[in-house]
Amino acid sequence: MTVTHRSLSVAVESTFGSISSTTGLPDNSGLTYISIPCERDPIIIPGEPVASERNDARDGSYFVPPEPDTVYSSGSRVRRRTGQVVCRVDLTTIGSGADTYASNYLGYLLGGGLKTQLPSIVDGDAVTAIASVNKFTPTTGYAVADVGCLISAELSGRAEYSAITDNDVSGDVTVSPAFSAGFTGTPTVYPMQTWYIPSRSNTGTKEHSLSFKVDGVNFRSYAYGCVLESLSITLDNGRLMGEFTYQAALIQDDHSSASGPVEPAYNDGAPPFFRGSYVVISNGSPASLSDGTVGETQGRVALSCEDFSLTLTNTLTPLGHSNDILAMSGMDISDVSVELSLTLSSPSSTVADDYFNRTVRQVLVGTGPTGDGKGCALMLPAAMLTNDPSAFDVTGNDIVRQTLTYQQSRYAGDFTTAAYEANAGNSPFRLGLGV
Repeated sequence: MTVTHRSLSVAVESTFGSISSTTGLPDNSGLTYISIPCERDPIIIPGEPVASERNDARDGSYFVPPEPDTVYSSGSRVRRRTGQVVCRVDLTTIGSGADTYASNYLGYLLGGGLKTQLPSIVDGDAVTAIASVNKFTPTTGYAVADVGCLISAELSGRAEYSAITDNDVSGDVTVSPAFSAGFTGTPTVYPMQTWYIPSRSNTGTKEHSLSFKVDGVNFRSYAYGCVLESLSITLDNGRLMGEFTYQAALIQDDHSSASGPVEPAYNDGAPPFFRGSYVVISNGSPASLSDGTVGETQGRVALSCEDFSLTLTNTLTPLGHSNDILAMSGMDISDVSVELSLTLSSPSSTVADDYFNRTVRQVLVGTGPTGDGKGCALMLPAAMLTNDPSAFDVTGNDIVRQTLTYQQSRYAGDFTTAAYEANAGNSPFRLGLGV
């Protein structure tokens, strides 16, 4: 009997599809795979063969085998399938022992469809002084490239988050939306590694493509040229779970090399919970359609949010060619849609007219805990409503609820120059993890 215990490992490709220049076929000998602590059930990547059906003239009621679309090697057809890779994992952070996700499975997974910015300060910074709830003086000067990165602080026993909108390098750092009134004295601020949708001239770029490996008892499969198609973040009893779906350019089996499942590499931080933090919107509208000349300093309004979900969807466009078995040189991200849905147990009057007034706001979802190598936050720096918030949910038999459905809009509230476009500044969506 062969059991179905299995593991999923991921590696960053140096070139799309890991194609050998000599054979035109994938070569994974230079890839370093990391086993992911993901849920077991979605780990299935059989894929489907690419073939054309034959409907030739015939002299009776029978069928002709389909014609597989593939290449030949040593005179024989090479097996070729395409399909999806799906994995579901919580966003447990790296902890205090590491300062970057560059060699971490979460960094691999997120970089398959987003860009990332590592802050110049990777440990907590006990700030010198607080100028306001939107401005502080760091002990160590932040870098120009830090504009756009998310930051966190623990205030009154709760995790709070904001984003850097301006930085004069040798002096104050400006953030928006504001921290609470508890942002006083010399608190410790934790800059976060931030993944983002690139904007302006960098639209459509990502960090890398991926290869996946499924290991089990008597079976092994590989997927090459994988790019993030969608990311869905939902709650499982308060714990944030991310379901990642990748489009694979090629899926192949290597069952003869199977050696059984691989123990996952667990992170040392903390899983983010929708507890001990806030969902915050700005009290006004940030710069959106017109570029700002100073960093945003929006105030904050905390919402009574009982549930949320976020879905990021990349439109993938293959760059077709006939050079090798992949039939493509890459997959471009030609468009991105982010939808954030908030369920409020106490309706907010602040947003009552936002849909009909076409008002955009900063929206930030925080989690607990935060600290060195801990914390997770999601942000739409310019979020537009796609539903009428005055249409309350009265379908239950308990309380009136309000649903807010946001989509990303253009954001221009980070004080940047054209050179900043390579970083998180003015990006329309951000996900931050503690370092």
